[in-house]
Amino acid sequence: MKTTNILIVIYICTLSLSTFGGEFDNGAKIYSYSCVLCHGNKGMGDGYLPMKIKDYPSTNLFENIKSKDRENLIKVISQGFLYKDVDAYMPPWKDELSKREIADLADFIIYLRTDTLPAINLLEQYLNKIKRSVRIGELIFQTRCILCHGKQGRGDGRLSKIIKSPPPANLTISQLPTESMKAIISYGGQNVGRSSKMPPWGDFLTDSEIQALIDYVKTLRE
Repeated sequence: MKTTNILIVIYICTLSLSTFGGEFDNGAKIYSYSCVLCHGNKGMGDGYLPMKIKDYPSTNLFENIKSKDRENLIKVISQGFLYKDVDAYMPPWKDELSKREIADLADFIIYLRTDTLPAINLLEQYLNKIKRSVRIGELIFQTRCILCHGKQGRGDGRLSKIIKSPPPANLTISQLPTESMKAIISYGGQNVGRSSKMPPWGDFLTDSEIQALIDYVKTLRE
């Protein structure tokens, strides 16, 4: 099973590659396509795969740093799990990215670690240009929402036994329009005059991810 998961990671990571140019811009664009699945939108390790696959190793780029200088970071990106002490889930990129692209990606990761807020702002520009599929919306729902709303969105998640007055919404019968859904997801329930138990996700999800989540939730409606 673990070998299968590793192959899935490598396959998914190689789906959306293209040729880029530039330095921090270039690295941010490459990261948006190639690294978010594991490392997350801000490098915090909360990508779709770590949150979905049990016992997935930490992918937080700010913790347990194995490549403390640019030269070693380039080797980690290039060789992946073939390089010393690198987790088996890290794919090698040397056959998918050019040396220039790998160097640009390494420079962006260093930028992300040392000047985090501007780097995140730059990255978000590229992340919001990517149209996320309903399948990605489903992954987001499974990793962010089922604890309260339940697997089928009926409001019967594990925390529904604790959260009362009001309980988590039954999304299968909700008829909220898209803009209202977007506001609740982005800003949280309390900020839009609804349940204070609904947390804001705007700092964790990009606009395109929120739209993908909305698209998926609509498929749950009866």
